[in-house]
Amino acid sequence: MAPVKILIMRHAEKPGDQADPNLAPEGQDRAKALVTWYPETFGPPDFIFAAAISKHSERPVQTVQPFADALGRELYTPYADENYAALAEALLSERKFDGGTILICWHHGHIPGLMQALGAPEGSYPDPWVPTVFNLVLVADFRDGVPTVSDVSEPF
Repeated sequence: MAPVKILIMRHAEKPGDQADPNLAPEGQDRAKALVTWYPETFGPPDFIFAAAISKHSERPVQTVQPFADALGRELYTPYADENYAALAEALLSERKFDGGTILICWHHGHIPGLMQALGAPEGSYPDPWVPTVFNLVLVADFRDGVPTVSDVSEPF
């Protein structure tokens, strides 16, 4: 068994200073907008994951922490950005995720690898992810075994 649905999104906008690990003001606005838009669009997730904080970036956590706080849900961050395959393995094999809806916020460079690790068919997701795209949510529906992937654009 597997989760019913896994939604994968990139962290919100980053600042021009590449050494700054935080969200840009536009990214902070996006994170706030997700608090109402996400549950209205998809319903509340059962689990929320973000890439672990590193010295280079806190952006995935900063993107979904306001949403997790609003729902009163724990934000899980045990996997470093490059350990996306371990996250996929856990989601597909651990019983606690069976039948659930999972939200994942990650860095764009590893989202294609994460999608592949989840078993998404090649060509059903952006590869490579366009570096200027911050508003795309990939929806992997596992109802029939192999995930069917669609995408939804955040309207903000």
